[in-house]
Formats: sequence, C-alpha cells, structure tokens
Amino acid sequence: MKNLGSRQLLLGLALCIASLGTIMPAQGQTGVLIADYPTSYVVQDGDTLWNIASQFLRDPQRWPDIWQPDEHLDNPDLIYPGDTLKLSILGGTPRVFVQRGDREVARVSPEVRELELQSAIPAIPLESIENSFSRNRIITAAEYDAAPYIVANDGDNLIIGTGDQIFARGSFLIGTTSFEIYRAGRTYYGDGLKKKRVFGLISTTEEEVLGTEVEYLGFASIIENVAPDMRKLLINNGTKEIRVGDRLLTREISSIDATIFPTEPATEMSGQIIAFMGEENLASQLDTVVLNLGLADGLALGDILSIKIEDSSMTDEAERSKMSFRERMHSLFNQDNLVIPGNDIGTLLVYKTFDQLSYAIILTGTEPAELYDQVVSP
Repeated sequence: MKNLGSRQLLLGLALCIASLGTIMPAQGQTGVLIADYPTSYVVQDGDTLWNIASQFLRDPQRWPDIWQPDEHLDNPDLIYPGDTLKLSILGGTPRVFVQRGDREVARVSPEVRELELQSAIPAIPLESIENSFSRNRIITAAEYDAAPYIVANDGDNLIIGTGDQIFARGSFLIGTTSFEIYRAGRTYYGDGLKKKRVFGLISTTEEEVLGTEVEYLGFASIIENVAPDMRKLLINNGTKEIRVGDRLLTREISSIDATIFPTEPATEMSGQIIAFMGEENLASQLDTVVLNLGLADGLALGDILSIKIEDSSMTDEAERSKMSFRERMHSLFNQDNLVIPGNDIGTLLVYKTFDQLSYAIILTGTEPAELYDQVVSP
C-alpha cells in the first residue's frame, strides 16, 4: 500500500497532537508502559499516532499523558517522519521527547535547493468533523419490520415534534428506555453475480439487497408502560416532522473515540460511491457518501480511502493520421485505443460501517466526487 504519512489529509491540514486534549490524567507510574518498551523510536513515513503510541503504551489513547513537546523546535506539537522519539522517566512518570534534525533545507553547491517538509502524522479531534456526520442508519428489511412503531399522538396535534407524547407498539427490550426514531428511505441493491460492480437504486430479479437506509428523525424516552406491547414516550428531540408509523430503534452509542487515528485498511479495498446524502449530484469536502464496502469486506471505522477517477480510453489521432484508409478502418473496428490511467481526486474517512455498506466523509478533494467514482486503498 502507499504510505499514509506522505498524504495531505483531513480538511487541508495536519492536526497537532496538542489538539487531542487530555484523555485521562497522567499518573506517576511506569505501569502504563508495555513490558518491552523501547527507549527510542524513529518515526517512519506511513506511521500513525496510534501505532507510534503502541510502541510505548498499553493504552495508546494515553499518548497525551506522556508526550512532552519541545517548544524550542519549529512546530513543536507535530511529529514528522525521521524524528527520533526518546522515552525518559522523570520523577517516576514516563515522558517522551522528540529529537529532530534540520531537514527543512538541503544545500547543494553551487545553489540552494529547498525541500518541502514532510506531512505531520495526522490525528483528528472528533469534534472538528462530527457535525458533518449523518445520523441515518442502514439496516435490513427484517430489522425495520421488527422494530416498535408509533401508533398515535397523545393530543390533537397534526404534527408530532419535540415535547409531544406518543404511543408506540411492538416488542421492547427489557431495560431499554431510550430510542431513536427513524423512517424508511432508500434501499440499495447490488449485482451479486458481479461481486458488487454494478449498483443502483432500482431492483431487478438478479440483484441482491445490500440494505435499507432509515432516516433519523429524533429520539424519545419511555415515560409509562401502558400494556405489555405498548409504551408511552416523550419526544425529547425532533429534528424533522414525526409521523404515525415511524419506527423506534435502540439508541446508538458512538464507537468512535474523541480522537480519530486514521488508518489504512487492513486489506486492499476497491469499491464505489453509490449514493450521496440528499438530492445532490456531486459531493465535496465534508459531505457524506455511501460506499458499497462494509464489514463483510474488512472495512473498519477510521479507515482512509482514496477517491479515484476510472481509467479512460482515447484514440491516438496523431498516429491514425499516418495510416492508410484501410489501416484506419481496421484500427476503428478493432478499437485500438490508448488507456489513460485514472488519478486520485480526494480522500475519504469511514465513520459508520454496516454489513455491506458504509458512510464516509470527504476530507480533501481536488474536484467534486461523482456517483460511481472508485474508492481504493491509499
């Protein structure tokens, strides 16, 4: 795979370690270190903060507890490939310091040649991008049909919203009091015979169902058990108009940490963008897209993918102009075309995964993404 460290990622910037915030207070103990921790480590091109922290710590999320930035360096809060990280024990507390050589300018006689500083190891505070995440889900039709549903509004309101009380009927899990409210939306299909190479929103008899998208409408909590299969709930928050028939799903607990450590997929990935949120025809920075890759393909939260324009073909008109009429006809019918390789136009971060699909946010892009653009391992 190509290395991640040399790519420009994440909102056009390389975020500093100081922006992570303190995950948990530092404790003056060496027990946070792994058993065979190194006294020094040279940062490699392609490293992430997660695997760097794993060189020293049992829990990589405690990296801010031991990191000691050097304020005398340029960009003291950033780590670059080639830096040497040295671990010392100060007053019983482990500390990691950085040693950095002068890599910014290389002088070659008789002229000066400037070299661009390599990209910092990226890390993303969740709060900087989570407002762009979609709260929709993708579930199976069976899961949707089995979910409790709203049967009535407790009042004369024609529109159900925040502060209203409702009655819902169905099978409620014991001990569950909070629910998110959803409405069925698009169903995604894929041609199973071609291993998900052709996609669309219109089903045929040969297509497999990849999942049904449900639109997030708000959340509610139980305030009264009316009957074994009926509950009275309060709408704690409604983001859109809620209707009779909308479904209740157990509230999701975010599985993304406060700091995201972007990683390359564990295996080579190749898929497509098959939908956008809303009615747009193009997607750009911070827009969410739907990918035809999911848990079944080995995709994981925090994985980074590249958006790639597919290879194209063209006719070499300069070469054809030299041919006789017979040769040009032969070239035309035999489709003797040049293949122009596609190029990367953006970077995606996967933030929600389902069985065969996932949601990803566009972090960077040189041009808008289109439906059915390829997504591949970086």
